[in-house]
Amino acid sequence: MTFRTASVCSLVLLLTACGSDAEPSSSLAETGGAGGTAGLGGGGSAGVAGSAGAAGGGSGGVAGAAGAGDACATVDASGLASGTWDSRFTIPGFGHKYGNAPVVYDMARDVDGSWVVAGAFDSFEGAAVPPLMRWDGSAWTDARSAWELPAPEDGFSAVGIADDGALALATNDSFGERDGEVWVDSGSGLTSIGSFKGRVRRLAWYSGALWVAGAFELAGTPTVSNLAVWDGLSWTTPPGGAADGPVYDLSVSDGELLVAGGFGNLGGIAAQKAAGYDGAQWTAYDYPSAFLVYALRRASGGELYAGGALSSLDEAGGLARWDGSAWQIVGGGLAQYATRGVVSDLVEHDGVIDVVGCFNSAGGKQDQSGSVETRSAARWDGSTWQALDAGGGAASPWFNQVVCGDEGPGAAWDMGQQRIVQTQSGLLLGGSFAGMGGVLSQSIIRRDAMAWHAVGDGGLGIGGSLDLMTTGGAGCSEVYGLGTFTHVAGKPAVGRVVHYTSSGWENLTDTLPRDAYCPGLSVSSSGELAVGCMVFPEAGDAEGQVLTNEAGALVSALGSEKLAPIMGLAHAPDDTLWIAGMGQTGYLATWDGTTLTTLEDQLDGPISEFAFDDGGDVIVAGAFTHIGSLEANRIARYHSGSWQTLGDGMPGQVLALAVSGGTVYASCYDEGNGAYLLGAFDGSTWQELATSGSNLTPDPGYSFNDILPIPGGGLLLVGAADLDDASGMGAFIYEGKRFRALGGGLGSISANSVSLGAQGLWIGGTIYGAGDIASAVPSVGLARFQLSAN
Repeated sequence: MTFRTASVCSLVLLLTACGSDAEPSSSLAETGGAGGTAGLGGGGSAGVAGSAGAAGGGSGGVAGAAGAGDACATVDASGLASGTWDSRFTIPGFGHKYGNAPVVYDMARDVDGSWVVAGAFDSFEGAAVPPLMRWDGSAWTDARSAWELPAPEDGFSAVGIADDGALALATNDSFGERDGEVWVDSGSGLTSIGSFKGRVRRLAWYSGALWVAGAFELAGTPTVSNLAVWDGLSWTTPPGGAADGPVYDLSVSDGELLVAGGFGNLGGIAAQKAAGYDGAQWTAYDYPSAFLVYALRRASGGELYAGGALSSLDEAGGLARWDGSAWQIVGGGLAQYATRGVVSDLVEHDGVIDVVGCFNSAGGKQDQSGSVETRSAARWDGSTWQALDAGGGAASPWFNQVVCGDEGPGAAWDMGQQRIVQTQSGLLLGGSFAGMGGVLSQSIIRRDAMAWHAVGDGGLGIGGSLDLMTTGGAGCSEVYGLGTFTHVAGKPAVGRVVHYTSSGWENLTDTLPRDAYCPGLSVSSSGELAVGCMVFPEAGDAEGQVLTNEAGALVSALGSEKLAPIMGLAHAPDDTLWIAGMGQTGYLATWDGTTLTTLEDQLDGPISEFAFDDGGDVIVAGAFTHIGSLEANRIARYHSGSWQTLGDGMPGQVLALAVSGGTVYASCYDEGNGAYLLGAFDGSTWQELATSGSNLTPDPGYSFNDILPIPGGGLLLVGAADLDDASGMGAFIYEGKRFRALGGGLGSISANSVSLGAQGLWIGGTIYGAGDIASAVPSVGLARFQLSAN
């Protein structure tokens, strides 16, 4: 992102997601980088910094909306105890109650022709499922009716099925030192036949024995590593000797077991990364120039193909064919911009080779004549490349690794596309992606002869996230959300704002440039929407715009009035719109529907938060330290044209603000001078309400992003924090000097805003589930807490 004036450059700390010309990534959390990762753990400092930046201005709009929309809050704290999470906000594909994206690692064909899918996932079509599912060509069902061993929470990394139906599974471990077990069911139920340190990628039954491939060491048998053989009684190395490096792929073709990986010796012979075993002897298919080989397949015509990180870094590669003595890159190769492309898996069918992995062009590098633009999937028909994903991104709220497959031996398990097979109804692709070809389908997707298709029925979830939510209008029936998304209720959506109606979501169109940043959202008591944005012209300074909903489109609400960049806005109880931002200096203005009035333009930083008290005063907060000559550390009261400080102010940038019963509440980011997780100002001093005795001990990585007062006393808060008793995170109720989780809390990388309307309590953020972890409800991109009165 490029800022075009020095004054706007000062806002870099506040803006972490202003947009770019790049296509949406496969995961919103992916674009957040380390911020999303740390937030996953309950508020690591990087995670909070990320969410604070993304929501710094945004939560100001929501805080203002909450302040103006307090009339919507007609439920007290006891009423919140009887609510339930709405289970309709799901998307197609698999879900995961944890912050890492769900993953499909492997697939195997069963004896009845159905396909068994294994991975790290726990929900499908809004219902809890085991991490082993079955696809019969028309329907999805649990792969097993009974589990003699409990299905592991982290799922399975590999599955293998013998010709007689014997099943083998390798348990998955995504964290720590990585360990697991190999399970087998030969007809008498699942039993564990061994444990290992490391990870398993493929399982194959060959000549009555189970072969296990990966980067691992068998427990109790340290000499058996990377490739192990179970003969039904004991573990051994492969015939002839062990593999001296990781093994990533096993496949059986015409009686030959094909083995690929990162080894140099296997079966007692020198074999560089590719070899075959016919039951009696080994054959080396040496590929010394390859970095790693991830897939090895023999086509129906006998040709041998390899996929992986095959060429030098600056050359196209990815797919190669064995010519009888050496490997040749196919059709000019695949590339990822100016570097090599990497193939994670491949399948041959109907005379073509389909490959998946990390690349964006086939037939050479992106700028090379004759190359074809295609992302992550391509087809080789024997003479030319065809695109299988020429455009259209998909996003989801889970954190996803940004891994291309050539980062090292462990990268095989972190690539977005893991396994592709040809089923009775077409291609089936699994991994950790959000979708393909503009189709939203989390971690699993199918393709017929013409196009990609979502797997399973989706609900009202968001392909991405709604980071800001606000309610208002007659009876508080208007619900709006603002965020970064590619799909709404499973359908492609272009824009930034959605409107929830009796028939579902309405996507508001807009003419904003792609890099516009919109940190403000509010709805008046009369139902008037206000969206605050900043745009970056090709020439000149950044500009602020206020937009409203007119027949399903965002249009200018201020006519010809010009504004400096906007950082927050909110409707006051009298429906006057308050607007704040920063050009050369920070400013505060009002709009009454006719006239734009500047109230202050001498702040040394922007206002992003608003709260309105019963006396008509407005409390503002943000990143400023002075208003003119008045020292006001990030928070101040505006009263009848004059400013008042609130004690010593805040030690860091304010992220959330509210006022109730004469008390001002605020949460701020720790800039190195300490912070208030939940500060309360009683008119003279500030006090920290989060203490070791409140069930929420402050931590430098914790913060609240929005605060909503509850009528009759108490607060509703959302943000990044974990309760001391481990009973929930993300969404909290504070009453009686103690914090408790709302409905068991939220599964979220960042919960950014909360608003209460006639249709329940709405929470926006990078949310993937709601409720306690044992019985979490999939809720993708946002969450709705349905009250008993709704």
